[in-house]
Amino acid sequence: MAWTKPKTDWNNGELVTAENMNAVGENLAALREPSANQIAVYTTPHDIIGHTDAFADVDSNNLNLTLVTTGRDVLVHFHGFLNRTLGSNVDTYFDVDVDGNLQGNTYGVTGIRVTSVGMPVAFTRLVQGLSAGSHTFKLKWRNRRDRGSRLLRSAQFWVREI
Repeated sequence: MAWTKPKTDWNNGELVTAENMNAVGENLAALREPSANQIAVYTTPHDIIGHTDAFADVDSNNLNLTLVTTGRDVLVHFHGFLNRTLGSNVDTYFDVDVDGNLQGNTYGVTGIRVTSVGMPVAFTRLVQGLSAGSHTFKLKWRNRRDRGSRLLRSAQFWVREI
């Protein structure tokens, strides 16, 4: 069900019409059905090892989601667990590439110093100003200190128009 712009120019003493009430009912139905919004999800079935000083795709085949939007804002979310690949600490940073543009700064949208095994990492990012149409969202990462990290299986990356 589509959203109907509600009446906002009420006058004192004006009666509510059937049309006004139908608009309210349609809007309540639209709010109850968020599943109509477009969503793309991928959960990793295996571990992924990364060792790069510049941002690179975590998994260019699978953590590369395409979403056809209606021009509304998009939520991007990632969560998972990291291990270090060597015995030393490693700084790992994550970013999101939207249609070829990284969303974060030099250190991405989030980062973590991996000091032990199974360290949690997560972020949610609001992407605004996208036009209606097809958009590609890629999960990127980079490591510092000339070391690598391992993203454990069952990490999840998703995008959803809101």
